[in-house]
Amino acid sequence: MKKLFYRLAVCLCVIGGLVGCSKDDEPGGGEGAMYQVTVQQSGDYRSYIKSVVVAANGTSVINENTNEKFKGTAILDDDALAVPSVTLSTEGSAIEFAVSGGVVDGDDGAVNEPMQWVVVVRKNGKEIDRKTLTFEDGKQIATDDLKLYYK
Repeated sequence: MKKLFYRLAVCLCVIGGLVGCSKDDEPGGGEGAMYQVTVQQSGDYRSYIKSVVVAANGTSVINENTNEKFKGTAILDDDALAVPSVTLSTEGSAIEFAVSGGVVDGDDGAVNEPMQWVVVVRKNGKEIDRKTLTFEDGKQIATDDLKLYYK
């Protein structure tokens, strides 16, 4: 029951962080870009509950690992993040591109080794951002673990 609560709370917090990205914020002219984000996980990542949300205003998002297509926003839960690396790409040009994610300790009774995310963002094939985040046992639910926004 506790694990289900954490999963729900992480997903809701991550989605809530993206609500501020609205169509009212679109720049004029309709220019956009092709984006790609890769989340590489290492350490004891299977012992944590994770969630990543990728929002692409103006196009669909494709999970390159599974070829699953999401209309505008991809939500990856802990099951989708059970692999060492996940890559999501826009299908067409996006006016805005946002990546948000959260991680919480999966079991309060067990001591887990730290896990790490290396998040790489590419715009039109060129790397524009790289973030490294380390999560340690006992981490509380937070919405500011990973928040990236591009126009």
